[in-house]
Formats: sequence, structure tokens, C-alpha cells
Amino acid sequence: MYYKGKKSRRHTDEHVSTNSDFHGYGNKIRAELVARIPKNRKLKVLDVGTGFGLTTGFLAKILTKGSEIWTVDPSKEILDNVRTKLAEEGLDSRIPIEYVRAEAAKLDFEDDFFDTIISVMVLHHLEDLTEVMNELLRVMKKGGRLLLVDYMPRAGMELEFQKRHKESDFFKPEEVVRIMEKGGASKIKLKRVKLWYLADATK
Repeated sequence: MYYKGKKSRRHTDEHVSTNSDFHGYGNKIRAELVARIPKNRKLKVLDVGTGFGLTTGFLAKILTKGSEIWTVDPSKEILDNVRTKLAEEGLDSRIPIEYVRAEAAKLDFEDDFFDTIISVMVLHHLEDLTEVMNELLRVMKKGGRLLLVDYMPRAGMELEFQKRHKESDFFKPEEVVRIMEKGGASKIKLKRVKLWYLADATK
């Protein structure tokens, strides 16, 4: 693992999980998302933070046909890898997927473009959550759904990450809700599950 470019010892704590599917929480997270994503509707969906393509692939499987997905990540290498992976799995033939190289705080989409915006385990990588939140709410339609999932601060001490994280790298759930409210989100519901949480809001 690396943190700010420096090697660090691997955790040996019994709580550590090296499971790449969100440390073993993937199925539970996806179940929570499925319950909140509108069904039987053609949606324009934004996946913020492509990563390993887990969320993009999941969306391609469960969205109503006729829906569209845009997945954004600042890394061209990550986007290319996921594009290849999902093509090999045939998922790009079911739902159109656009791979966009961009920073979450600077999205080249018009206002009120997306019906649903989802981000899973990305917030702790951001330095300025307010700037990103304002941008996400800008590109989300009035009445759209914003679903944000991230780790609790203590996860930095209990889980193994590719880069070593401190508790201060993670946003407290209450802080995320406050920033969402300040940005114009409404009907915000917060659910805590073990070492992660889900913030669900509309605009």
C-alpha cells in the first residue's frame, strides 16, 4: 500500500479485508442501490468514479433498456481497462455506456442532464467535497436522485486500502448531509451500515 507516495506496512488486523468488491460489502451496497433506482423508466445515469467498473457493470445489468450510462474518471487507463472488461462481458451491448475522462468537480455536461447520479466509495478521494457536490447537483435534473456511498472514517483504521488512509481522509456522514443541503439537495436520507453509509437525496 502507498499513502502520499510512501510505502507503508500492510495491516495485519483481524478486521482487514482484501476483497476488491468494496471490502466484501458490494452485494449489500448494490441491494441498497437497486431499492432506490427508479424502475421501468429510461434513465440517464452518471457513475462518478469508474474505478474497477463494478458500479458501471452493475448499472448496465439492472437499468431498464433504453437507459444510458456515463461513467467518469480522471484516469484514461482506468477508463480503457473498464471499457475492455465490460465489452468482454457483453454489458456494453445491453445499455449504451459513455466513458468520460473528467474530474468530478469539472463535468462537461449541461445543467439538469441526469436523472440519477451514483457514486460508490469515491468521496474519501476528494479534497473539496463542496465543489464536487455543487457540480453534481448542477448536472442533475430537478426531481433527480443522488445516491452517495462511502466508508465511515474509522474504516481507514480497520480496512486495507491500496493507499493508506487516515480517519481525516474520510468525510463524516453528517458532514456529507450538511454539504448536500447547502448545495440544494432535499429529502436527504442517511443510512449507516457497519463501516459504510449511504446518503440518498433529491434535487
